Amino acid sequence: MGDAYKPKKPYKSVEGLGSKPWLKMTRHGAYVLDRFYAKFNGFNRDDLSLTYAEVKDKMSNRLFTAGLWEVFGFGFIDRIRPGRLERQCSIYRISNRWRKLENNPESLDDIERFLKEILELGRKKASLENRMQINQLRKRVLKLSGIKWLKL
Repeated sequence: MGDAYKPKKPYKSVEGLGSKPWLKMTRHGAYVLDRFYAKFNGFNRDDLSLTYAEVKDKMSNRLFTAGLWEVFGFGFIDRIRPGRLERQCSIYRISNRWRKLENNPESLDDIERFLKEILELGRKKASLENRMQINQLRKRVLKLSGIKWLKL
């Protein structure tokens, strides 16, 4: 019975390190992805969480959100369950969508451009129009990256 596969430490190697999508990420996205991999124990690929409280000493909420959208957009992480309600955290999984994006440099450039526009809009004075533009840009990022199910 005790012959089941048991991964040995370290459990991880960051998938996609050095790939085209990886090189497009900012340091904030790379940090967020690194925090996800720090929680990966070899068995919980589909059961990862990372909260604002866990990174608050390293980055602001705005930069954490931007980093999350980078790892979504460039195909490294997928969200399985949204949080917020009933004080539950979001649940994420490690994804391989970045492999498809690596062969599509036009999509990578578009995703990078949309993420930069989102960051710039987030720096402007808050308004309903800005919020709507951000949501439209996020939908475009999700479509380009191959996610069709993530609700905004």
